[in-house]
Amino acid sequence: MWQKFFYPYFANVNMEQPAEQVVEKIEPEFPNHPFYPRNLKLPTFTEKTHSMEYSLGVFAGIAIIVTLISTLIIYQKQNISKANKFAFVWFIITGSIHIFVEGYFAYFHETLQSDNSLIGQWWKEYALSDSRYLSSDPFVVNMERITAIFWGTGSYLTAIGIHQSWPSRHVIQLVTSLGQIYGLVLYYWTSSFEGFPHSRPEPLYFWGYFLGINSIWAFIPGALLLQSWSNLTNAVRENQKRKNKKTD
Repeated sequence: MWQKFFYPYFANVNMEQPAEQVVEKIEPEFPNHPFYPRNLKLPTFTEKTHSMEYSLGVFAGIAIIVTLISTLIIYQKQNISKANKFAFVWFIITGSIHIFVEGYFAYFHETLQSDNSLIGQWWKEYALSDSRYLSSDPFVVNMERITAIFWGTGSYLTAIGIHQSWPSRHVIQLVTSLGQIYGLVLYYWTSSFEGFPHSRPEPLYFWGYFLGINSIWAFIPGALLLQSWSNLTNAVRENQKRKNKKTD
């Protein structure tokens, strides 16, 4: 049973055809696009007009601006620790990515193949590491919808909670961080189950984009989840102590 369960991770399943069903093989004509697998059909695909350097440069520039603005906003709050100031900046950045970038994909995924807007070209660049974003893969589309709606909103609410010292801040932070980690696990798992066929073989795309960039949403949400877990546990412990003193 276990061999059957794990088999797709280690080998390709070969289905033998009866002799009478064997037909002459015709070499497929590779489509005119750079994505993997090479037999992927993208009928409306149009080439990017921006270079990789330009696309990544603009993205990095916008990310720096958002970081500076959010840092200036939270810097004025003297009663907030450095760790929570970092968390505030993180949630503004990740919330913006979830809502505006991933939300864009979730809404316009059907026309992304021919989309040469700025965000559309960001996705075409990233799709070199995961072509599911250009083929409207059902899992990716629905995962990004959930991410944009719930984890994007949750990120902004957590940032507001940090700024305003909401008592519920750590509840929102824990749920949002857990959701981000869960989405990432499913994202990696579904691709690994197929043998990572959607990424180009160059190190930049698989190790840099697919594994490197996405791993950020494992480490930082993981640390913030532990922070919230610790704070909520301590709050419940202190509440129990107060109740025990009243009953003594």
